Order: sequence, then structure tokens, then C-alpha cells
Amino acid sequence: MSIATITPKTGEVSQHGLEWVEETFGLEPRWAVEPQIEHIKQTVQSFRPSSTIEVTFLAQGAFNKLYDVKIDDETFIIRISLPVDPSHKVASEVATIDWIRLTTSLPVPRVITYQSSPDNLIEFEWILMTKVPGKLLADVWKSLSIHFDVKARLVKELAANMACLFRNQLQGIGNIHRKSSALEQSQSAEQTSPTESLDPAKTARLAESASSLDPVSNDSSGSSYDVGRIVSMQFFWGSHIHQNVFRGPFQSSQDWLLARLALNENDCQSILERNSAKDTEDLDSDDENEVEDARSALKRIERLKSILPLFFPTTSDSGFSEPSVMEPSVLSHDDLSRHNILVDESGNLTAVIDWECVSALPLWKSCDYPQFLKGRPRRSEPDRSRYYSGGPDDHTNGDPPRLYLEDLWEYQATLLRDVFIEEMKLLDAEWVTVFNESVGKRDFEFVVHNCDDEWKTGHIDSWLDDIAHGGLEGLLGLQDRIEQEQLRLLNLWERRVSLDWLSEIPRQFFDESKTLEPPNLSLFRQKPCCCC
Repeated sequence: MSIATITPKTGEVSQHGLEWVEETFGLEPRWAVEPQIEHIKQTVQSFRPSSTIEVTFLAQGAFNKLYDVKIDDETFIIRISLPVDPSHKVASEVATIDWIRLTTSLPVPRVITYQSSPDNLIEFEWILMTKVPGKLLADVWKSLSIHFDVKARLVKELAANMACLFRNQLQGIGNIHRKSSALEQSQSAEQTSPTESLDPAKTARLAESASSLDPVSNDSSGSSYDVGRIVSMQFFWGSHIHQNVFRGPFQSSQDWLLARLALNENDCQSILERNSAKDTEDLDSDDENEVEDARSALKRIERLKSILPLFFPTTSDSGFSEPSVMEPSVLSHDDLSRHNILVDESGNLTAVIDWECVSALPLWKSCDYPQFLKGRPRRSEPDRSRYYSGGPDDHTNGDPPRLYLEDLWEYQATLLRDVFIEEMKLLDAEWVTVFNESVGKRDFEFVVHNCDDEWKTGHIDSWLDDIAHGGLEGLLGLQDRIEQEQLRLLNLWERRVSLDWLSEIPRQFFDESKTLEPPNLSLFRQKPCCCC
């Protein structure tokens, strides 16, 4: 493991406290400076000088550290953020949460106050918000006591909220931000109001004073918000934050996709330039493979540019989008996973969390299954009696085998996808039409996202070859190809090993045996979009 600290050039944004670490599968963000609990406590204490404040570490994600903040008898959450996209990420997250509260009934945390600048005692950007009740859906749904009907009810509720978002369409592709006038007002209020607004003489409870603290607008119609610069992992990952690439708001799908391809192209060119500076004898096999992969990716990018008009026709004869026309978009939580949905013990929805990097995306991208329902189709219910219990990943307290739970979830998710689509047909037929007609566009975006992923390039190149030879007529979808390959590998493996015999073999055996090891389907899974 090596540390790749990206030092901004003159005029570039500062990212104090952030380092990028080169891991096996690429760069990952790390904290070069740790937030100090005492500084968090002092910051909150400045709001409530006469209150008792307790701060304890709660959890850590890719870009944030979360702390419980207990103020007298109430508990809140403070999210301390790495400066991956300084000021923009936190400010957009706050605006997005408030916009959600205005336009949907989706339960989300309430922002109390925030700092979108590191110029404070904590030395990082932060958000103080209410602590929402509930447990992670991933944990609760492990229980076999949660009936399928309860899960179906939750899926229908989420479908209703997605339909509501679809009806509240935006213009342009990017992230929700407050309009300039509202932003200036919030910055002024942010600097002067928190201490006054949190004075115990004015309010007995912090949560009740949120309306005066919350730096987002009091506008009840959503007119104080607009689509602006995009805040997305691909646009700030590693050196991308410093690259001279347009960041929106994008007028069209074409513009958005071309900007992402430009980032991919820059990465490949950087690899070639770095290796060209070395003497030939200094290049090892890894360097040579890296150069070869970069050259292949560049060719793939050029092919994608050439077929872009097939999937996304331009809106003018000049080859560019009409300057005054912004493509409709929908706010899309593309990491709506079981780890970002909170439910109570009975499986009822209590909150949806993690609204950072949630963008307004084109309709064809937004009209899709929520992330937690995606996966390999499985129409046959797994038989628990045929799963060995006692492997290294299985608990000894009587819980079902891990492999059985994974297969059971695949089966239930397949059925719940049917529930989701049927509910959407009732809620908004146009959503379903867009979903059904956008397979090719979703495939194209999948290739843009994975054009340099060596595990997927075989399928991608085959898909590109078929388009070059026969166009789009009768084209087998790319993700359908990957799904078929997954099923083929599983069927091949199951034919080699009798399932009856397999159920008697300890799971550890497969970790050591090359002849019986099941195929690694994770190689076919899409790269995470929110650094899960």
C-alpha cells in the first residue's frame, strides 16, 4: 500500500486532511488528520453554553465520520466530511435534503446547521442533523420473521416516493443547490445565527428550533433551489477534482457522458505519460500491462464517442445541444441500498439516509430499480436443508447459513422487482414506459462507467463489435449478456458438483480447492457508485 497525496497546484482547491491511498483496486480516500472530539464538543457547546454536551464516535463511511452528539437529553448526529469536493459536497447535500422534505413524504434527517468551509474549530466541513430512528434494512431483513408481505409493502412505499420524484422533474443534469441569493443569505445566517438561535431562553429543545437554525431556505415551494454543478464521485475522485473538465449543470445526456469520458481519457493519457518518462529497462510487467490497458481503453473511448449519436441523438444540426434547452431530470438516489434505508423492528420505513452525491439525472437513468433490488434473477426458492451450516462465515448461534441467506435474498429480490414494477404501473405509466425504452441508454452509460474495468472489457468489446457490424437492430443488451454469463458459470459449476454431495462438504473446502471453487461472480458486478 502506498500513499498518493495529491498536492493542489497554485489556484487549485485545498483539500486539507485528505490523502488518497493506492489499494489493490485503485485509489481510496483516507483521513490524514483526525477530527478531535473535544473540538466537536466545543463547537456544539458554543451553540448551547449552558447545556451538557457529550460527543461519541458512531461510525465511519467512505467520506465521513459520524458522531453521536448528546445535548442534555436529546441525541443528534454530526457528520464530519473529507474535503473531496470542497464546499460543494456538503452544501449540495444540505440543499438536497431540504428539497426532499419539501417535495416528498420520504422521511429524511433534518439539518440543524452546517459548515461548508473548513475554516472552523473542527477544521473540516460538517453537518449537524437530527438522529432518525430505526435500524439498517440489511440487518432487520436478515430475520426470517419479517414476512414477505411486509417487504412488499416497503417496496411499494419506496415506489410511491420514486414516482413522486419523477413527477417533480427538474431541468438539467447536476446536483441541487440553493440559488445564489438564498445561498448568500444562508452564509450570512450561518455565521451569525446559530448561537442566538440555540439560546435555551428562546427554545427548550434544539430540534424545535431547527427552522431558525437550518441554513436552507424557508421556501415551501422549492423555488429557492436549482440544478447546478454536479457533485459525483467520478468528478472528484483522486486528481479528477483538479482537472479542467466542465462540471455542469449539463444541458443534455450527451454533455454529461462526454464529460465523464473526458475524465476517463485524461486518466489513460496520464498513465501513458507517466510510463513514457521511464527508461524501457525500468518498465516491469505491471507497467507494460498498465500501458496496454490504457491504450485499449482509449480506443474504447473513441468507439463510444463515435456511436454516442446512435443512443443519444443531438437536438440541432450543429451537433450540439440547443443552448437554451435543458434536458429534464429527476433526483436519483443511486445508492438506495439496504445500508441506506432504515426500518423499525416490524420492517416499516423510518428514514432514507446518505444524500451526499445524489444528483439530478436524465429520465432514462433515473427510471430504474432501486439499488437494493438489483441483482441476479432467481426464480426458484432455495432449500435451506441443502446448505451446509458451520462454515467460517456462519454463526454458531443457530442463525441460517450465510450462503442460504444470500440466495434467499436473490430469490426475494427477484419477486420484489415484480412488485415494484406492478406498483409503478399503477402509480405512473410514463415511468414504466421510460424504463422499458431505455435499456440501450443504460447499457451505454454502464460502458462509460466501466470502460477501463478489465473484468468487464470482454463483454463491452463484444457489445461494441456487434454494434459496429449490425447497428442497434436486434442487439442483445450488455447487462443481459453479463447476466447470461453469470448463469452459465453457475450452471457449469453445479453440473460438476452434485448439490446433494455439496451440502455435506464444509465451506472451508471450497476456499482451498481450485477444482471445486465456485465462480467469482463479484467480478461481474458493477463498480459502486457511492463508495459503499
